[in-house]
Amino acid sequence: MIKFIIDKFKSKPLWYLERVMNPLWWMHKIKINITANKIASLLYVMHENKSKDWSIYRDQQLSAMLKYAYQHCPYYEILFEKYDVDINNLTNFENLPLLDKTIVRKHKKELISCKTNWLDTYTMNTGGSTGEPLEFIASQLAATIFGTHLKFLYKIMGYRNGDKIASFDGSSIPEKLRFNNIYWIKTGIRDIPWGSVAYSSLYLTSKTIPLYIDHILNFKPSILRGYPSFISDIANYIIENKISIPFQVKGILLTSENAFDWQVENIKKAFNTNIYFEYGISEVCVCGYTVDNTYEYACSPFYGFTEILDTNGRHVKKNEIGEIVVTGYFNYALPFIRYKTGDLAVYNVQENGIVKLRKIIGRTQDFIYTIDKEKVALTAIIFGQHYRAFKNIERWQLEQNIPGEIIVRIVKGQTFSNTDEQEIKSKFKTICNVNVDCEYVDCISLTNRGKFKFLIQNIN
Repeated sequence: MIKFIIDKFKSKPLWYLERVMNPLWWMHKIKINITANKIASLLYVMHENKSKDWSIYRDQQLSAMLKYAYQHCPYYEILFEKYDVDINNLTNFENLPLLDKTIVRKHKKELISCKTNWLDTYTMNTGGSTGEPLEFIASQLAATIFGTHLKFLYKIMGYRNGDKIASFDGSSIPEKLRFNNIYWIKTGIRDIPWGSVAYSSLYLTSKTIPLYIDHILNFKPSILRGYPSFISDIANYIIENKISIPFQVKGILLTSENAFDWQVENIKKAFNTNIYFEYGISEVCVCGYTVDNTYEYACSPFYGFTEILDTNGRHVKKNEIGEIVVTGYFNYALPFIRYKTGDLAVYNVQENGIVKLRKIIGRTQDFIYTIDKEKVALTAIIFGQHYRAFKNIERWQLEQNIPGEIIVRIVKGQTFSNTDEQEIKSKFKTICNVNVDCEYVDCISLTNRGKFKFLIQNIN
């Protein structure tokens, strides 16, 4: 028993050991778990009773966070008074200016709650794939509640105690393991909520992929969660090499990247299972998810308040595209109120207090410039079109250095042909008068977090 305890904690950082040795930390953890269990119960009620209206609960949660921010965060105290916001009935809430990364960096000190407790906070950062990395503090409660939502999704997929969950992400693998051809790490003894094994996208190549496949077949995960591009590469290899999966995969949860329809179909085919989507951000403000093959996202009314706004700050109408703007309910360390995520979505409806999105389609800054230096949204060129070439491309990436010209890097599938190249060039020319230069490569580099970046825009 003593050896087990020593092995469990010897690799932990000092700050972690200081916390677990503090009785106050354990008391706080109990409170967090009580809140998490309450949210879990509400999620199951919502799933079983589709007609129940959660609008009042949602507004109460929003009002509670506004009240907390007003009382404990100097930035919001000044802001709410300036815009005459009534924290009790949400009067003028929609008139509050939107929060973005620039404001958070500039006013971080005033945004942080005066009641911040080191027992409940951790440092978080965004990946910086947008060119705007951000470091901030977050409440452990917010992370725990997000994990509660994941557990709820796993249950919908059919998860039972003892099932294994594998993560497919950008984990950094120690050199010692890589030297022994091991490109995954054991992340813990529990599978809920993040998985007990994490496979890393950073080291996936044509030479290493058989090693990944062998380990997956031996590990036998019931649920996979991770980057669509990564899992799609695994799926393509399985299909091309006619590999049979000798165990049941109950579901695959795709997250962190946009997924093409052909990627989803390939993943379904390779693993013979249902696909689910999850949407969240590092700033712990929103949790969106899908539960059926319509792939319509429901934004949890128990985690944050979600708005879909146009460029003028007005809420969009049904089937219109807008930016996802969120207010988190649980990050008491640094409340994000009306925070611009930079993500675009097709709005469907707000039903019983639940915001539903037809699709999450990209970033607000994803634009290509024409020869006349006019901006054209990438969503219109790529995600709004039906390219026959998609099914013949393993991976592709766009890079723009000059207005009116675009470099398209393509990792060709076995059936890729000149017809596919001509279709791509024709679409870009017809839609936005942009000339395409195709470059054929064996692989496309990932970000330092192991994510795939679709557009590299070098024009400011």
